[in-house]
Amino acid sequence: MSLTTLPVRQVLMALVLLPALYLDFAIYQAGNVWIALAFLIVIAFGAYIYLRREAYPFRYLFPGFLGFGLFVIFPLVYTVCIGFMKYSSQNLLPYDRALELLLQETYLSGDVSYHYQLFAQDAGKYILVLQDMKDPGRRFASEPIDLKAGQQSGASESVTPVTPIAPGTQPPGKPLEMAQVTREKLFIPMRGRQFSLPDKTIVTLEGLARFAARQRLYTLNPDGTLTNRRDGSIVHADPQQGYFVNQKGEKVGVGFRTFTGFDNYVRILSDPRIQGPFLRIFLWTVAFSIFSVLGTFATGLLLAVVLEWKEIQCRKIYRTLLILPYAVPAVLSILIFKGLFNQEFGAVNAFLRGIFHFAPEWETNPWGARAMILLVNIWLGYPYMMLICTGMLQSIPSTIYEASAIDGSNALVDLFKITLPLILPPLFPILISSFAFNFNNFNLVYLLTAGGPKMVGGGIAGETDLLVTYTFNLAFRDSGTNYGLASAIATILFIMVGVLAWANLRIGGRNVKM
Repeated sequence: MSLTTLPVRQVLMALVLLPALYLDFAIYQAGNVWIALAFLIVIAFGAYIYLRREAYPFRYLFPGFLGFGLFVIFPLVYTVCIGFMKYSSQNLLPYDRALELLLQETYLSGDVSYHYQLFAQDAGKYILVLQDMKDPGRRFASEPIDLKAGQQSGASESVTPVTPIAPGTQPPGKPLEMAQVTREKLFIPMRGRQFSLPDKTIVTLEGLARFAARQRLYTLNPDGTLTNRRDGSIVHADPQQGYFVNQKGEKVGVGFRTFTGFDNYVRILSDPRIQGPFLRIFLWTVAFSIFSVLGTFATGLLLAVVLEWKEIQCRKIYRTLLILPYAVPAVLSILIFKGLFNQEFGAVNAFLRGIFHFAPEWETNPWGARAMILLVNIWLGYPYMMLICTGMLQSIPSTIYEASAIDGSNALVDLFKITLPLILPPLFPILISSFAFNFNNFNLVYLLTAGGPKMVGGGIAGETDLLVTYTFNLAFRDSGTNYGLASAIATILFIMVGVLAWANLRIGGRNVKM
């Protein structure tokens, strides 16, 4: 390596590292300390690899490992960590932000009130003038503020300072009458603002025509508790509930995220609403996954074998038509099948009534709904299996079948004695991945039956619910938006699918060796 190339490399690394370090600092300022620390370690590791000669072999592996860590390891670890927290729509903010909002709360102090008037400026800005109702000589004015922009964007509460102005003086701009303020709805964004007097007194809009002085409701004590200035009560943080509570145990302010250990997992095991239908849904999920894999594989293999017969004319046309379900988006196919299987007006029941005088209850009968889901899933999955099996069949030498025909074999014997033993070992990992996919096939159940019909005595559980749809309803519909509970259930599902896939791979590997 020449000396002239070293500065160029350092310059290029500096151009990459400086934005990365700035991004890491921004993540740290946002309060994500651990994420910022992990990102800093990755930056330092990358700088070492690309600047040190002894780390040269890792330069081509680092981008792959970085992508694997960013898109696989990080979401997995983050999901597991969320499962140990009380994190929901009611416990959404970090502790520091919840404390900050609590300290911003104010209350009316005394009977000090102020008239106000707005003076329109250029570029859509306004100057607010306040006049003490008891002492008209006390007048204050703000800097030009953009009220309309705050009204349109829904700006959050902010504090704007005001400064004294001499009696009888007027700020620049056109004074607005109260009717204009009301007609243009300028009072709406002013309600979301707090104005600070020179003595730090906070004034806010009360009603339409006056401002009133307010004081901070809480003061922060050295031990981390808060004192309510109005009634002297003490408020402290309760990590178990994820809320600030007063001496009576009443919740105060907004909730905050907090670490609760295994509480979410204990709830999964102890909550009777979860325990009751969980085993039934688990068994149905396993059965659905197994029958879906067997059905799609058998259908795909049968069609692939039939289309490999050279005596069949127009095989390419048939193969193209049979692949069409794979080309149509699954969402559209599911919605179409939902209409076709409508038990009152669907085309399937209309055909069955006309020919067999029989119409299954696809929507209200549990077994009818399960059969419908399996049929639709086999329709959606067989083209993929047909393509895979076609490729494997074409890789088998034709001389094997010719020798079998000389020995007096037939097509059925060839299928079970030659074809299946040759294609199953390489196909086994695909069958395992298909099983894992169907184990978490959320779209099919959610769009086709939404888990229905409802399970008797199962609460929100449905007869066709898979574990993934059941946990979705449990975490995001029945209990509000509970990210902690959803992450805990997702972690359990990940472990279950991982164990089942590992066991199947071990069994498949043992069969291949035999």
